[in-house]
Amino acid sequence: MSSSVSEASNYIPVAPIFIPDGPWKQIPGGVSAAKGFKAAGLYSGLRAKGEKPDLALVACDVDAISAGAFTTNMVAAAPVVYCENALDMLKTARAVSINAGQANATTGDAGYQDVIECANALANLLQMKPDKVLIKSTGVIGHRIKKDALLNSLPKLVSSPSSSTEGADSAAVAITTTDLVNRSVAIESEGRS
Repeated sequence: MSSSVSEASNYIPVAPIFIPDGPWKQIPGGVSAAKGFKAAGLYSGLRAKGEKPDLALVACDVDAISAGAFTTNMVAAAPVVYCENALDMLKTARAVSINAGQANATTGDAGYQDVIECANALANLLQMKPDKVLIKSTGVIGHRIKKDALLNSLPKLVSSPSSSTEGADSAAVAITTTDLVNRSVAIESEGRS
């Protein structure tokens, strides 16, 4: 039922990248380019149709400084509220899970409990505290996460992260919804440590 990391790039093309001139350059690796970061994306049955990857994981070997830009709308999705609360308490994280298919927005307390259960399950598999895990969702508003499918896919997802470009690309594809291209880029500053 799940697609492998290497197949992800077959689903949608990569967006063209235009980098302005400056003291930086594009490097391969996307989100996995930075030392200690790994990523994966796979199909887990969350999308309404097709078998494009729909569940991503980005993980770091150490605590990474984390921040978020959140909606000011009073109707924030359950994962948004969860991440706001998590980042209010700690300014670091070790893992981010992103699902596509259901936004888990306007789902009330049940949707929020789904996020907590998914964060706890992922943290347990990654052998870290739940407050080091962030959960994001994109997709249809008003639909809760297909929690059973997501939870059943976590063991494979946790065993899949790679520091390779393929791992980053599969994660980039997994977080797309109606996108026609995936977007992934890594930039390195020249002459800076």
